[in-house]
Amino acid sequence: MSRRELPLAGTGWQETQALMAQAHEADQPWHDERAFLGGSYFGGEQVVAIANEAYQTYINYNALFARKMFPSVVRYDEEVVDMVLGLLNAPTTAAGTLTSGGTESILLGVKTARDWAQSERPNLVEPEMIVPYAAHPAFHKAAHLMGLKVVQVGIDGDYRTDVAALASAINDNTVLLVASAPSYPFGVTDAVNEIAALAVEHDLWLHVDACHGGFVLPFARKLGYQVPDFDFLLEGVCAVSVDIHKLGYANKGVSLLALRDSSLREHQRYEFSDWPAGVYATYGITGSRSSGGVASAWAVMNTLGTTGYMEIMAPILTARDRLIGAINDIDGLCVRGTPDAYLISFGSTDFDIFAVADALEARGWRSNRLTDPPSIHLFLDAANATNIDAYIEDLTTLTSAARAGELEASGKAIVYST
Repeated sequence: MSRRELPLAGTGWQETQALMAQAHEADQPWHDERAFLGGSYFGGEQVVAIANEAYQTYINYNALFARKMFPSVVRYDEEVVDMVLGLLNAPTTAAGTLTSGGTESILLGVKTARDWAQSERPNLVEPEMIVPYAAHPAFHKAAHLMGLKVVQVGIDGDYRTDVAALASAINDNTVLLVASAPSYPFGVTDAVNEIAALAVEHDLWLHVDACHGGFVLPFARKLGYQVPDFDFLLEGVCAVSVDIHKLGYANKGVSLLALRDSSLREHQRYEFSDWPAGVYATYGITGSRSSGGVASAWAVMNTLGTTGYMEIMAPILTARDRLIGAINDIDGLCVRGTPDAYLISFGSTDFDIFAVADALEARGWRSNRLTDPPSIHLFLDAANATNIDAYIEDLTTLTSAARAGELEASGKAIVYST
């Protein structure tokens, strides 16, 4: 296979720009009324403009050197952390660290829990973490990288973690419990209150993955929705991960790991000094990173405020409820569980749901899929929430065709990866 070589002589920016424009023609829009894919999150053109302008201002500022050179970046970092801790009902003792995304927040959380457990139980040889089947794969990645054993437990009939199975899996090697608020596959929040009680009873670390819910559930509660407790209001919750670049509408990538008590950060910190340049110490995993993410987060959060987020979230949640009701009313379809945020999955026991998914894609509706059980998986945002009735109309028509045996699935693979 031939390898692309660095050109001997540059082409110049105008020609390069033309080549990029040509390559870009094959790209799909990152958001539109028929895209339910997620990955990027649309809160309106004004929000995008605010985030982009703030990001561009700080794109070349290295956050690693903020305390030496960029006091404004330090301010943004500290104030974003404070504002998110407030959303999570964190005590005054709490602390937080901004990261590059949900995966880093989870990796960092597992590292902190492991080192905490080793300090509390120095004779521990084989630490274990109990990870629900619907939890994000980043927990498995963390276990693989950090030498923890994963004990996986299943889900119940409501697509939440089976708490009884989780309780039965706890043993002398257990150090970490995991809960989702909500889970990526089903959009439902685990019974975090019950899992937190187990964490208190057994003196275990509980990490709540709220990467998808941290900027949805607090505002849903303020809008009058019944939202299950998931954050630091529950005594047993030690850590919460939240993605600000999801429905916080910051640019990629900015997430946060929140800890109940700042003293726990000693287990999060990595320090090394056996080299010529002195002490190297970080609370995160990455080293150099652009300050654009934190600048965009600070700009958007301050511009919107609580009322601004509620104004964006209200029509999304209204569209969610409209969509859930319509799907459950279509003969042969059912929504998986009771979604709490903006993620919905649905399927059928009567026909191949992927045949419907393929037919929807042929009409321009882009979405994800689940393998177990086979399901169509939807993200709602400020763009597609305006087009729910059109989606329901096509879904109804194509479901009837599937029931009549007129549709056939392509059998293409389902991949959630780079």
